[in-house]
Amino acid sequence: MNKTIDFLRLIRLPNLFVIALTQYAIRFGIIYPFLRQAGLDLFMPEKLFALLVLATVLIAAAGYIINDYFDIKVDYVNKPKQLIVGKTIRRRHAMASHLLFNVSGLFIASYVAFKIGHPLLILFQLVSAALLWFYTVTFKKQLLVGNLIIASLTALVPFTAGYYEVVIMFDNIGSIDQDGFHYESIASLLFSIKYLLYWIIGYSIFAFLLTLSREIVKDMEDIKGDEAYGCKTLPIVHGIKKTKSVAIFILLLTLSAITALETIQVISRDWISFAYFLLFISMPLILLSFRLLRAQSKKEFFIVSQGIKICMLFGILYTVIIFLYQ
Repeated sequence: MNKTIDFLRLIRLPNLFVIALTQYAIRFGIIYPFLRQAGLDLFMPEKLFALLVLATVLIAAAGYIINDYFDIKVDYVNKPKQLIVGKTIRRRHAMASHLLFNVSGLFIASYVAFKIGHPLLILFQLVSAALLWFYTVTFKKQLLVGNLIIASLTALVPFTAGYYEVVIMFDNIGSIDQDGFHYESIASLLFSIKYLLYWIIGYSIFAFLLTLSREIVKDMEDIKGDEAYGCKTLPIVHGIKKTKSVAIFILLLTLSAITALETIQVISRDWISFAYFLLFISMPLILLSFRLLRAQSKKEFFIVSQGIKICMLFGILYTVIIFLYQ
């Protein structure tokens, strides 16, 4: 039982749940309401989308495993009580699990890509798997490169869910028109798809910025172990003070984008969305920025890191508002 629990900790089960939740939130909280208003249904079959989510989760799990596999020495300093690989799970078992998860994820993703008639879409998963490997082996120790890779891969989670649906939607434009679709023209439909892409890209940018700031905060939290093993993270190279400024700048940049969206919500009298963003995203980001400014200890940086993660979760849950009121 203990080994099972440790294995679930190793693959970060709560994080995998959030990844799956994010992709389903994009599907049913953004794409489906748009199509429902147009009198249409989702284009991507439910079983194929479930397989796409499963492939994403498996590749992410493989990334978590290989990260812990190569970080044993660093984690022994940064978080000795949370050490799993080499302690309760043997290194060779961890590597075997990594390979199994990666191969399974890529196989499933390949099946989905071929099934929808776009085999090149497998590049999403191939690039993700490759970046997760090289991130752990090389890029993680380089200045900002590792942070940017993880932020980009996080942004790819909502983008992939939306992009697959949009690709299939374009494939079906001709048949939609022939079936007497009530849009006045294909040009009108294309404009609406463009609007939908703005939402998907917006979510991806939100995920990118908050993940980037969180990764930088985590580097400050783990500075002791990273420095002991030759990592060149931002706080090691430029110090805690400058690193705080960078992380706070990214948080404020995110806040400014959210504020612009809130302004649009006020103009359109969308008070429910305005209240949601103000209470669950804007105000927490302001508080986290002040808390980060004063943070000194490992525990304080950990609290800020978890706070950013919660803000990201609330960003995902906003899709419930869209689903219910759009």
